[in-house]
Order: sequence, then structure tokens, then C-alpha cells
Amino acid sequence: MKWAQAAASVRLASFVLSAACFGLAWRMTELGAAGLEDIPPPFILVSGLAGIACLLVSVWGRYPRPS
Repeated sequence: MKWAQAAASVRLASFVLSAACFGLAWRMTELGAAGLEDIPPPFILVSGLAGIACLLVSVWGRYPRPS
């Protein structure tokens, strides 16, 4: 596995996607706490982890690529 350099457009898209993932996780947490919907914790966790992964790609500028 090699680490590929991300282009500026990919980094920007990754940053926007990370903000969207964090916003989704926050919204699902609010809905679950209010009792409006029964949202399982794995959905919230996966959304938060996807946000962290996208944020790392946008900040670090590299991503793993199979060789």
C-alpha cells in the first residue's frame, strides 16, 4: 500500500464532507436524546469516524492507495 498525495480539490471536498459527517452525527445525537427517533449508537459512531477520516485526509493531504 502506498500513500498518494491528494489534490487541492480532493482536500477541499474532503473537508466539506467531514463537516457534513460531523453535522450528521450531531443531529442524530440530538434526535436520539430528544426521544423523537430511536437511532442506534453504531450509526452515530460510523458517521463520526467517517468525519474524522475525511478530516485527516483534508489536513494531512495523503490517503492510502493499494499498489
